[in-house]
Amino acid sequence: MQVTAHLSSDLDVESGVVFDRFASESPFAAYQQSRAWVDAVPHSKVQDYLFFRCLDGDTLVGTAVVRRTRLFAGRWLGTVQRGPIVHDAALFATVLSSLARTAAAQGCCTMQLAPRVRGRDLPTMAEALRGAGFAPLPTHRQPLHSATGIVWLDKPEEEVLASFKQRGRRQLKAAAKAGVTVRLATGAADVAAYQHVLDAFRAAKADYDMNGLPDAAGQAALVERLGGAVLLAERDGVVIGGHVFVRQADEAIWLSLATSDDDPSVPRSYPLLWEGMRLAREMGCIGYDLAGLPVADAADGGEANRSQFKSAFAPTRRVMPPVHVAALKPLAHTLLFNARQIYRAVRAAA
Repeated sequence: MQVTAHLSSDLDVESGVVFDRFASESPFAAYQQSRAWVDAVPHSKVQDYLFFRCLDGDTLVGTAVVRRTRLFAGRWLGTVQRGPIVHDAALFATVLSSLARTAAAQGCCTMQLAPRVRGRDLPTMAEALRGAGFAPLPTHRQPLHSATGIVWLDKPEEEVLASFKQRGRRQLKAAAKAGVTVRLATGAADVAAYQHVLDAFRAAKADYDMNGLPDAAGQAALVERLGGAVLLAERDGVVIGGHVFVRQADEAIWLSLATSDDDPSVPRSYPLLWEGMRLAREMGCIGYDLAGLPVADAADGGEANRSQFKSAFAPTRRVMPPVHVAALKPLAHTLLFNARQIYRAVRAAA
């Protein structure tokens, strides 16, 4: 192979088109590895994004969206959520080592990442991670889930519905009886209505981490570019909840789901998620990713409730690699990354 690598803060028009196509057509596609995600997420003075391309001659063989967090004296932490992206798992080791080497040359002292891989390709990529010097972060410091649930949609709709647990079907019937309806969001007014729900939900669920999630407008923009839907639940003409999903290759994934607390006894999360599955199936998606299940026992009551809710749809459990970390510049990593971890732990405890 004649491997060359490029890591930059911007791409020209032609390179951007090729980057987008490569990332979206990979079997390991992830919305966090798209330029659309970079445009949608909140930015700060200490964080920006870089685009990595690995080529074999003139052929693109790997990409990554790298979040750069500036630390000190020109050093930075690189975070690759659900990446890097390849089309062939056998090339992951080459792309990963090229990414680490190129980032280190530009000042990255620490890199953390977790590719979106599962099934038979998992051992290949896991071995590549170990070979490149990456090791899993401790469980209590994992920023992404490493287990999730997939509801398979590649069968008739009535069979999908029949596969749910009795509790799930019962809640869907209760929602219909209570007059809850679900529709697609259309236009700025609907997006603003969902933002109102998100704000209220965030205020009421302090234990639920929504940091880094785009606002309603950003989520709608992400759906427009990647595919998916923004859904609203209504009762008596009043918006009482919303749900957004986006496409990842041949699957859909839950991006956000929020409800109001006007009458908690009325189910609205169940019909929102079910309508999302129905729409994703119509779009040709074969699976619906519920965006996380606990690896072990739920850490708190909120997580237990979310897990119980998701389990009502009888998902198939999927295991992915946890977030791994590597010291690209060992001394700077020891001083800066570890200090940052301690600071974040103290701040969270406070």
